[in-house]
Amino acid sequence: MEPPCLGHLLQLPLDGHVEGRSGEGPAEWLRAGDWRLLASPHGATDRTGDLIERFTLESGTSVTAVRREDGAVCVPFDLDEAYANYVNERWVSAAAVRALSERQLQLYYHMKRLAPRRFLLAARRAFIRRGSPPEFPAWPFEHGVDRLLRFAARCILEAADVDEAEFAWFWPRGHRAALILTHDVESAAGLRGAVDIADLEERRGLRSSFNIVADEYHIDLGVVRELRERGFEIGLHGLHHDRSLFSSREEFERQAPALDEAARRLGAVGFRSPATYRVQSWIAELPIAYDGSVPHSDPYEPQPGGCCTLWPYMLGDVVELPYTLPQDHTLFNLLQHDTAGLWLRQLELIEERAGLIHCLSHPDPGYLGRPRTRAIYSGFLDELSTRETLWKALPRDVADWWRRRERGETSGEEQPGRIRRADGPEYARFEPHGLHTRAGAPA
Repeated sequence: MEPPCLGHLLQLPLDGHVEGRSGEGPAEWLRAGDWRLLASPHGATDRTGDLIERFTLESGTSVTAVRREDGAVCVPFDLDEAYANYVNERWVSAAAVRALSERQLQLYYHMKRLAPRRFLLAARRAFIRRGSPPEFPAWPFEHGVDRLLRFAARCILEAADVDEAEFAWFWPRGHRAALILTHDVESAAGLRGAVDIADLEERRGLRSSFNIVADEYHIDLGVVRELRERGFEIGLHGLHHDRSLFSSREEFERQAPALDEAARRLGAVGFRSPATYRVQSWIAELPIAYDGSVPHSDPYEPQPGGCCTLWPYMLGDVVELPYTLPQDHTLFNLLQHDTAGLWLRQLELIEERAGLIHCLSHPDPGYLGRPRTRAIYSGFLDELSTRETLWKALPRDVADWWRRRERGETSGEEQPGRIRRADGPEYARFEPHGLHTRAGAPA
């Protein structure tokens, strides 16, 4: 599987030479202020030239990115390697991740089938209280890939000796950011509740996808048909609501034919792994067009982690649509928030950075099935419905757009964006052209 490429995300075709290559040693953390990235540094001594950024290694030595007298820009690491280490979650092996062991995961899923839900919630809340959100990836917002993208853009502008340039904007028709709503349906009661959630969204001109577990509960095909006829999307949420699909390579291959059949039966082109348990390198082998199993940053799932990006990326031919807002279960059940305030703050941050706003929730009892939580979600939808700057789309449409953008096939469907140099650690600013720019909104 070809690794993700930062150049495909940026799409800034300019003349000029940016030299960034991996060192011969292992990957290690490089820091510049509050930004950290994982890469194999090349050269531990200062280069001569105009300084763009200085990075500090774990050893305390520094490496620099500079613009030489001949105009070439030298970066002390490979930009694509750093990007892949973020989005493919390769950083996990080099970070202190507070996670359940294999044995604890097996016990958790065994207890999940037997223990009352309130007991499991109490246990997970107790586990959360024993620690605090990790330094990296920061929760709920991690700026790693956003900062890397701006840094790369600044280096390209420096090498081309220009202050600004046009590039292929992230979203169609100059929209500031993209929005998708997805729901994981964990029970037959949740599928019945999906109609109520669809009503809330449809009244506000919104549509979403509902991911169904194929072999766990009775699937009312009448409900599935109604949702599809009303313009909603049906996705696949595995065969069983446990970690079995990715528990071993043997089990993954055993379930693959049944997943293929279920996807055809449900008309699903999208997928989310139950409990977001995943092995990213296997996702490309699933019979799907897009996946939504990888969080931007989520320390609260049984498999914590995150891709640290606000934009889709490719896993082979599968488009990964990371979820970028905290899950409803995390926010309202585990952390016991009583407003959508954190969702709204996260929405603002992502829109400012032209990313993908992806909200993951559940229509089941105990989630949006609770009147209080449903009322919070309803208020959140009210706010979304007023945002003309957002491209409000189904996940399959966003995935199709992103796949074609990666291939350079969206010419004529987009308005170009502009990228400008910026001072300090922001490095560069992204600005869309057209009518969908909020006045005064930072880029």
